[in-house]
Amino acid sequence: MTAAIGELKLIMRVIALSLLLSLQAFAQEKTVNEVTPAVQVVAPAPSPSVSPSPTPGGTPEPTTNMEAEKSAPVSTVMVTKAEDLKAFPKFSFKSYGYFTFSQAETFKAVNDLTKYNRRKMDLAEIAFEGNYELTPTSKIEFEVEIEHGGVGTAMEFDPFEEFGEFETEVEKGGEVALPEFVYKKSFPTTDSVLKVGKFPLFISIGTILEKPSRFYAIQASDVEAAMIPYHWNELGVQAEQKIWKFTGRLGLVSGLNSEFFRSYSWVGGGYQRQFENVNADDLATVASLEFGSVAKGSGVGLAYYNGNSQNNRYKKDKLTVSAEVEIWSLLVNYRIWKFQLTGESLRGTLENSDKVALANSTLGGLAKPKSFAPLGHKAVLDSVQLAYDIFDDNTLVPYVRWEHVNTFDEVQGSITKYPRYDWTRSSAGLMWAWDQGAFMKFQYAEDRTELIGMPETKWFGLAFGFDIAKFN
Repeated sequence: MTAAIGELKLIMRVIALSLLLSLQAFAQEKTVNEVTPAVQVVAPAPSPSVSPSPTPGGTPEPTTNMEAEKSAPVSTVMVTKAEDLKAFPKFSFKSYGYFTFSQAETFKAVNDLTKYNRRKMDLAEIAFEGNYELTPTSKIEFEVEIEHGGVGTAMEFDPFEEFGEFETEVEKGGEVALPEFVYKKSFPTTDSVLKVGKFPLFISIGTILEKPSRFYAIQASDVEAAMIPYHWNELGVQAEQKIWKFTGRLGLVSGLNSEFFRSYSWVGGGYQRQFENVNADDLATVASLEFGSVAKGSGVGLAYYNGNSQNNRYKKDKLTVSAEVEIWSLLVNYRIWKFQLTGESLRGTLENSDKVALANSTLGGLAKPKSFAPLGHKAVLDSVQLAYDIFDDNTLVPYVRWEHVNTFDEVQGSITKYPRYDWTRSSAGLMWAWDQGAFMKFQYAEDRTELIGMPETKWFGLAFGFDIAKFN
């Protein structure tokens, strides 16, 4: 295992090296661009010595072939560039959204496992994606999301907290959010891209397949939120380099805050959106290597995340040891004939998880974790989905999916394993694109935990939504 990790780290170093080479190529590209204007001055006003002379047949021809090759292309380039620049800046935006109805079996309390049905309706998400093109090679992308139709705090009810307890959840960033705001600069000569701002991390299926038209179930993943942030976007800088069908990425982004790590979401609660500012005393490294395009359903990828979460805490004195988070993920979303295979495998490690849990258990006020303080040292997540496109046009697609997550796969110190968080969901469903840009999704699932005595539960969901590719 150690040797395999060593080899993977070597691959990431190769990616970093390729990015450095691309920066060198960018420097060369810049040098070429600086020379170009000197050539353009000569082309439109040729000197008498290079003027075309009449041939015996009356057809003018250049004095030399070399001068002809220079003058004609440069003039064309100048006109084309001028016309292109007049068309900028450009602005366009897209939109998607959906609402859901669900019915789930649940329990009254931890000491009364009598099942009953709970039905819910939710205006889950409406998103607006803006694209502001500054030049042919640079643009600003942003996205505004309105989740659950409102803004403010939310109350949660957990039947297993003592005898059933109401919780208050502060979700400033989860209700009306600006999850993406990024400046992108492309370098066509080297096939490189530089991103600066807040952007999605290439780390999980739930973050990569963000738009509902890119996945067939109601959610791209039903179990990721139990382990990592769902729709995980961070502030930072990232370089991308394409070589043939491979894309390498290397970025430096804001890290997590271990003060908000909880049993039910492992490191997911450390995604800093509870406060106005993001603490940046600890940064994280993200790297990935992708073949094809996972987002477009024709690729596989390997991703890596590493960052400390100790110094982003507000009460630093409660934790005096490192709390490094490391995540590896293997991703696939590939189509063969009418079959679409989608899956992921995540392996995560939280350093000194027992010390983090102890430090969190002494927090007070809204940050008090109560019985959700224990944390696993290693967490695992596996998911696989097989879909069949009946008419080969994505209008009617049934699928089956299996997902499993266990955030207490290994523990440290006095922490004991919690089988309640060893959870498996088996699903089957259908996506029906019944109108231009509009869709319906049906999903039936059975949930099972490893907690002894807890019976399996059933869940049914229905989603109705739209995905409009472009407004103007």
